[in-house]
Amino acid sequence: MRFQFLAGMPGETEVILGELIDFTQKQAEKENLIVARPLEFRRGDWQSGFAIMCTRAESERYEAHRLEATRIPGHRHIRHVPNHIRLDGGYHFTTLGLYRYRDEEEKMRRVYRLAGLMECVTGVCSPILRTDLLRKFYKDILREREELHVVWRGNVNHFLLPLSPDHYNANHFHHAVVNASTLKDLFATIESETNVQFHVISHHYVFYLPEGFPGQAIL
Repeated sequence: MRFQFLAGMPGETEVILGELIDFTQKQAEKENLIVARPLEFRRGDWQSGFAIMCTRAESERYEAHRLEATRIPGHRHIRHVPNHIRLDGGYHFTTLGLYRYRDEEEKMRRVYRLAGLMECVTGVCSPILRTDLLRKFYKDILREREELHVVWRGNVNHFLLPLSPDHYNANHFHHAVVNASTLKDLFATIESETNVQFHVISHHYVFYLPEGFPGQAIL
C-alpha cells in the first residue's frame, strides 16, 4: 500500500511515503499476544490441553510459520507447534498462578518464590527443614498460598518450571538450599534463586496457552 500526500497550495511541501507498509504482519503478530511483559503469554491455535513453554527462538520460528498460514485468504491451517515443554502436573498450577498475575510483576515473583518454597518441602532436603524450624517454614507457605490464592493439587512433584541447562543449572538451586545455614538464609536463598529463574524465563521463554486456558478442568 503506497501513500502520497501532495500539497494543495503553491509553495507547500510535497511529501511522498514510498515504502510499502505491510499492516497485516503487525496485526498477525499481535493477534495472539496476551501480554509481552514481565513474562510473555500468547494464545495458542489449539482448543484444549495444557500450556506449553518454548524458547524465544522456537517462538519466532512458529510465529513466522503462523504468519504465512494466516496470510492465505480463508485458510488458517497451522501445521505444527513449536518445540516445547508441556506444563502439566505441578507446572500447570505454577503457570496458572503466574498467568493470574500477568500484569503484576511483584505478585508474579511471589508466586514463583512460593513455588520455590514448595520445591524445598518435596524435592530438596534442607537440613534446616529437619528441625522445629519446619513449622515456621510451613507458616510462610500457608500465608502466601492464602494471600495469592495459589494452590497445587494432586500428586505433584515439581513446582519450579523446567529450564534448559543452557539458561540455568537446576543443581545450583538444590546446592544453595542445602547449604543454607539458617532459616533466614534459606528464605533469602530461595528468593534470590527464584528471582534469577524468573529473569531467565522473562528473557528466554514464551508461554502458549490453549483457547480453553485457564478454564479447563483442574487436575
